[in-house]
Amino acid sequence: MFWQTIKDALKGSVVFDMVVYVQQRKELREWYKSNKATVVPHRIKQQTVLEYAQRFSLATLIETGTYLGFMVNATKRKFRRIHSIELDDQLYYRARKKFSGYKHISIHQGDSSRVLPMILTQIQEPCLFWLDAHYSGGITARGEHETPIVEELRCILSHPLAINHVILIDDARNFVGANDYPTLKGLNEMVSAQCLSLRAYIENDIIRIHHFLEKR
Repeated sequence: MFWQTIKDALKGSVVFDMVVYVQQRKELREWYKSNKATVVPHRIKQQTVLEYAQRFSLATLIETGTYLGFMVNATKRKFRRIHSIELDDQLYYRARKKFSGYKHISIHQGDSSRVLPMILTQIQEPCLFWLDAHYSGGITARGEHETPIVEELRCILSHPLAINHVILIDDARNFVGANDYPTLKGLNEMVSAQCLSLRAYIENDIIRIHHFLEKR
């Protein structure tokens, strides 16, 4: 209990970021040692976001599910503009304080199914989306749905620049048709119905959606 109190107090601080950095590097080493048999470490997810940003020349990142700001922190110097949406009040205030010194970063509070459409009204260039707003217990918040992924996708896919956006969705293993997640087949059908030029595939537990003519 004592150490958990200390850990909670450190969250959002520079010290906490240093501890997380060391922990994430350890997870990455263990993942490679296990021949990629364990849960995909967050460092791989961060690298994936940065790789797609470079590959598609995307300067704006839109994230749903800020949590403790790990993705924003890892990519904050690589994007010209970053929007991140967090439902939980406490996590939102922590993130807003943590990134208050970065003018190109905006932390938004609310349900991403409602906040994302408002952000997209301002978007006039192709973006990279990192969708990770599902409820996962602990300090994470639950909105009207266990995950707002269906509403998020409909919003993005109906945007005028949908064909040029790149969408990355975390935790592909959850897409089994339960707890408000569609099946992978259902997700593919949704993508195809709204934009025939986009396709979806999975790698390292991340669903990747982008123009099907782009080489993998």
